[in-house]
Amino acid sequence: MPIILTVLVLVAGFIWWSWGRDRAGSALSSRLDRAFRRSPCKWSPTGENNGRFDEYRCATCGVAAYSTTGAPPVTCKRNIRHG
Repeated sequence: MPIILTVLVLVAGFIWWSWGRDRAGSALSSRLDRAFRRSPCKWSPTGENNGRFDEYRCATCGVAAYSTTGAPPVTCKRNIRHG
């Protein structure tokens, strides 16, 4: 019986790791942010621009984001993946 349970745990871990890693990581990250009240992003301009887009980098989480309004982004882009 313990061997079957071990195999099931390993299979479930592999499925989580390979298929749902990004989504599960984002959900876990946002839950931990709420639980520990992580400080909001502090955006600073990098001086790089691409036409209308100004690049900003967050000092809290290190993520880069772009804005067309000349003002830093309002929401954190930490959980946006692949696009």
